[in-house]
Amino acid sequence: MKNYFFMLYFLVPGNMVYSQVGINTTDPQATLHVERRTDQTKPDGIIPPRFTGDELKAKSNAYGTLQDGAIVYVTEAVTGSPDPKTVGVLSRGLFVYDANMNNGSGTGMWKVLPEGTNTPNVTGDGSYATRVRGTLSLLNLGINLLGSTAQTIALPTATALPNADVDITSGQITTTSTDSYYTVPSSGIYQIHYTYRTGQGLRLELLAANRPGLIITKTASGAAATTATTIDYRYFGGISLVALSGLPIVGGLTLTNLALTQGQISHIYQFTAGDRIRFGIVTGGLAAGVLTDSSAEISIYKIK
Repeated sequence: MKNYFFMLYFLVPGNMVYSQVGINTTDPQATLHVERRTDQTKPDGIIPPRFTGDELKAKSNAYGTLQDGAIVYVTEAVTGSPDPKTVGVLSRGLFVYDANMNNGSGTGMWKVLPEGTNTPNVTGDGSYATRVRGTLSLLNLGINLLGSTAQTIALPTATALPNADVDITSGQITTTSTDSYYTVPSSGIYQIHYTYRTGQGLRLELLAANRPGLIITKTASGAAATTATTIDYRYFGGISLVALSGLPIVGGLTLTNLALTQGQISHIYQFTAGDRIRFGIVTGGLAAGVLTDSSAEISIYKIK
């Protein structure tokens, strides 16, 4: 009867309790302290709210800044097209809501919590996160994919405000004057989030038939950058092309008034230890000057 009275006390409206709460202990050592039971026939644990990915997507509007850090358990991935907040809900597992994470159209995103133990002789779980802005360093490594040149972003290894903010440093980053890549520390499944925003006002450029966008490439350990293969590619969204009448066509290319906005890649990938991952831009018919007044966010970490 004592246990029922204890629960009812907390459920009565207006009761404000300023103390530490213990479950299966009379001496709690934190705001909430849960001890296991000695009865071997009773299960122990804490069960968070359970959702399917689609159910979590349906409640997206309920999550904002006050829900930062909320944890739920997703029983299955989103089956249809995800919204910006559930774009990373691609598997079952524990997810935490990050109210400050850029989702491409605002802030707020569910992120899966890493599983398992770290592989020996690697730096943590290989986590790396950075935000760069302004005039980005783009390296031309001679990579030609999708019928166009792919320029690689120089990944910063330390914060250098105002242009580079490294939220999570990593020993997996190699950046020199001629190359820049992330080395996969151990074989497994990795989550990657990559956004690139460019275009401040309208610019006049030559636009070829091939469309510009974001690209993630991979080479095996020790292989030349020119042997890179495409992991993922996304067109830039929000391209606005307005033909300027009366202007000549030169070499099959048309002069246009061009405004670019943003592209985003957020997905999970299977990698092998030693793979070198590069983040870049497929320039299409754009002059390099269009792509330097930009900002990018990149994060990668092992989830399984």
